[in-house]
Amino acid sequence: SSMVIKLKRARPDVILHTGYNPDITLFLRQAREQGLRYKALIGHGAGYSDIDKLMGTFGEGVNFTYNVDPVAGQLLDASSLAPGVGDLTKEMLRRYRALRQVEEVRSHVSMGFNHTWILLNDVLPQAIRKYGGYDAEALRKASLDLDIPEGGTIQGYGIKFYPPGHQMAGQNMRSSPVIMQYVDGKTKIAWPKSIQTINPVLPLPKGHPYAAK
Repeated sequence: SSMVIKLKRARPDVILHTGYNPDITLFLRQAREQGLRYKALIGHGAGYSDIDKLMGTFGEGVNFTYNVDPVAGQLLDASSLAPGVGDLTKEMLRRYRALRQVEEVRSHVSMGFNHTWILLNDVLPQAIRKYGGYDAEALRKASLDLDIPEGGTIQGYGIKFYPPGHQMAGQNMRSSPVIMQYVDGKTKIAWPKSIQTINPVLPLPKGHPYAAK
């Protein structure tokens, strides 16, 4: 509660918060009780990914909350992706749901599948064909050859690694976070604009339990 008091005194426009569900529940409950108000709440994964739990506790109080996290492939608009990527997502979902006997497919499934698909379909063939094998050095060189544009993977990002000698060597120059916004219990993509599915609601609208006056 001391944190909430300090935040209320500071009167921030935007709050960035990372926490598991119990942490978020405590924070939002105390914020409401003590009158902490803001223009936007931006969560970072963890408990903010479990929007159903938060909606069950706070209802409209978590409406228009943001979450920065890897995105589940099924949340993207297939028309914003490269041809065939949407069909790949559908097939992944079909097989996963049949195997696990579940309807909900979390972002970790897309992450694991996406990385494995790129390794097996893009990196490995190039390593064997161009570099004569699949040892660590061949895979490294083949990975550096990757040139997948934005929208070319089921999670929306592209792939092009910074070369050796660069200060960001080995990092993907086409990676980016995805900023989601929860609207009426549904997950929408607020940014990046290339895969956006909603115009972000900012600041919190009048009448929202946490809206700054």
